[in-house]
Amino acid sequence: MIKLRRAPASYDETFMDTMASEYLERTPWTELRLEAVRDLLDPRPGERVLDLGCAAGAITHYLSTFGCEAVGIDLMPRAIEKARTLFPDLRFEVADATDLPFDPASFDKAVAADFVEHIEDDVFLAMCAELRRVLVPGGTFAIYAPNPRHLIERLKERELVLAQNPTHIGLRDADHLRSVLERGGFRVLRSEWRPSFFRGLRAVEKVAGPRLDLFRYRLCVLAQKR
Repeated sequence: MIKLRRAPASYDETFMDTMASEYLERTPWTELRLEAVRDLLDPRPGERVLDLGCAAGAITHYLSTFGCEAVGIDLMPRAIEKARTLFPDLRFEVADATDLPFDPASFDKAVAADFVEHIEDDVFLAMCAELRRVLVPGGTFAIYAPNPRHLIERLKERELVLAQNPTHIGLRDADHLRSVLERGGFRVLRSEWRPSFFRGLRAVEKVAGPRLDLFRYRLCVLAQKR
């Protein structure tokens, strides 16, 4: 069975504290992320939603504020410990996304926000198989991920201004994301992008983004189980 790679030691307590504070302080980076997730998932009271790669539990908690029965999973025990400390009333599990500890048809929806860029295609496909098992018929899967063709990612690739995250082993453009999802048994319903939260750059992205991948900061995809 294919297993996820464990994150490197850089995902330490300091990293988890940073992730938590980003959410609790509702930074511009967080607000962009939450807005995209809400738009894609359209969370409704009573819906059962699985948050893949939940880290410190931000998305899980956010979905719970809409009345969802949200469950967060992460491979890192440190992440789950932090999430449980911050949000003790919610359910978090140490789990591999390719071997989910849930019964068939346990969830209406699933979300991966800043997660799939950490996994290679074979793991992605194994995860899709598990999602198809735990999602109800017609269940949906939302993805929010970096666009490798964006200006910032291209600078990171060349170690200019910003350093590339070494755990981003699965950066994919929109076509690649669609291809993997379709091979994994999902039908893509929406494939969109979002501009960044950097004020000056955001203005340029809104004008140039519709024509150029270079200015599409984040990719947003909604797929449905076939």
